Amino acid sequence: MLSLYHSLVFFSLLWLIPIANAQVCMKKVTPQTVSAGNFDLSIPGQALNKLSGINWDRCVYGQSWNSNKSTCVGSPIKLNWQEALQTAFDNNKRLPDIKELNTLLDLQCIMPPVNLTIFPNTPGSRFNGLWSSTPYIVNDKTSKTSAWYVDLGFGFANYRKVDLKNFARFINK
Repeated sequence: MLSLYHSLVFFSLLWLIPIANAQVCMKKVTPQTVSAGNFDLSIPGQALNKLSGINWDRCVYGQSWNSNKSTCVGSPIKLNWQEALQTAFDNNKRLPDIKELNTLLDLQCIMPPVNLTIFPNTPGSRFNGLWSSTPYIVNDKTSKTSAWYVDLGFGFANYRKVDLKNFARFINK
């Protein structure tokens, strides 16, 4: 019965999120899936996943790392899929594939579904997400009209048209 109570509280809080605009975590119900202890944060603005070897930007594209405050500052910039791929390439980085992007999701939290100790000031949004480099191919066609992304509200993977705009978090090469 206790978990039913926690579930009801959790879903009741979902109505407050647009008003409060703050991350909600269910620490007593869901275990943490992304631990800060698994990341080396010694390089300013970067988070090296010690398990996978992937070196992530801590900030969403458009934000910059402020070493004095140990946080991301500025406003994230939305890009269409081609712009995200090109921006990563131009900055000697790469856009993660959908499997890599899913490893960032802390499933005990929503709005955003990430560990904010590792990735501070990540925008929480039910309407936007983080682009992946993975195209969504329909019926074995080779046209790339859609691509996979991770929703920054509840953390589910989905696809959308490549000409629509999303945020991007890059991997350092």
